[in-house]
Amino acid sequence: MGSPDPVLRPHARSVIRNDRRARWTELAALLDAIGRGGAGTLAVDQIKRLCRLYRQVTIDLSHARAAGDDPALVQYLNTLAARAHGQVYTARRLAGRPILAFVTVGFARVVRRNWRAVGAAVAIFLLTTFASGLAVVRDPDLAYSLFDEQVVEYENVRIEKQEGEYRGNFTFPVAMSPLVAAQIIGNNVKVAIMGFGLGALGCVLGVFLLVYNGRMLGTLSGLVWNGGYFVGFYSLILAHGVLELSAICISTAGGLRLGWALIAPGRMARGDAFRAAAGDAFGLLAGSILLLVIAGVIEAFVTPHFGATVRWSVAGGTGVLLVLYLTLAGRRGAAQSSPPSTTSR
Repeated sequence: MGSPDPVLRPHARSVIRNDRRARWTELAALLDAIGRGGAGTLAVDQIKRLCRLYRQVTIDLSHARAAGDDPALVQYLNTLAARAHGQVYTARRLAGRPILAFVTVGFARVVRRNWRAVGAAVAIFLLTTFASGLAVVRDPDLAYSLFDEQVVEYENVRIEKQEGEYRGNFTFPVAMSPLVAAQIIGNNVKVAIMGFGLGALGCVLGVFLLVYNGRMLGTLSGLVWNGGYFVGFYSLILAHGVLELSAICISTAGGLRLGWALIAPGRMARGDAFRAAAGDAFGLLAGSILLLVIAGVIEAFVTPHFGATVRWSVAGGTGVLLVLYLTLAGRRGAAQSSPPSTTSR
C-alpha cells in the first residue's frame, strides 16, 4: 500500500499548515477587499486567483476535518470557505461583464496608473488658461492677439449689452435639449478623439491642442472678468465643464502616453513600447468619452435652464464625485483576517 496522505500524519501537520497559511491569508485579503468595495474592486486575474484559492481552501478544510485537527483551525477554514463561496459566483458574473467592471473601477485604475500623463495634460491646460486670462485682464487688447478677433469682438459686444445675470448666448427651449445634447456629445467626442490622435503623433500636437483650448478659455475668462461677469460666466462653464474639461485632458493624456512611448521607449523597441502603452491609452480615451456623455447631458438639460445656485451645486457635486471616484474606486484594502496560529500536536 502507498503511504497515507501526509496531511494526515501528525508529525507533518504543522509544516503543511504553515505552508498553507500564506494562501489562506491571501484569500482573506481578497475577501476583505470585496467587503470594502464590492467584487468589482478585483481585476480579472484576481478573480481567477480568488476562485483557485477557494477550491484550495475547501480541500484544506476537508483534510483538517478528516485529520481531527485543531477545532479553532477547522472553524477558521470553515468560515473562510463560507465567506468565499458567495463571492466567487458574484465575482465570476462581474468578470463576464467587462464594460461594467471598467466603468465601476477600471477607468479609475487606468487614470491612477497614468497619473503623470494626466497631471501633465491638466497642468498644461490650466497654466495656459490662467496665463491667458491674466494677460487679458491686464491688457484687454491682448485678447485680439490671443484668439480670433471676430469672437473677441462678439464677446465684448455681448458683455456690453448684458443685463442682470450673465447668460451668454447659450439659451434654447427645453424641448430642444435632447437634440442639443446629442450635438454637444458628438462634438466633444470628436475633440477628445482629436486630442488623443494628436497626442499620439509625438506629443507636440497634443500639447498644442491643450494650449489652444486653454488660451481660448483664458481669453474669454479675462474678457468677462473685465466686464464684471466672471462668476456668472463660470457658473455656466463649470456646471458641465468639470467633467467636460477633465475628459478632454484625460483623452489627450492617453494620446500623450502613446506619443511618449514612441519618443522615449526606454530599453524596449518602439513598436513594443507603443503596444505596451496602447491598453492604458485607449482606456483613458474610452473613460473620457463616458465622462463627455454625462457632461453633454448636463450641458443640454441643466446649464441653460437653471439658475446659478443650481449650476454651482452641480459643478461642486460632479467635481467631488469625480475626485472620489478617481482616487478611491478599485483600491484594495489591507487584509484584516489571519488564520489562527498552529502548533504541532
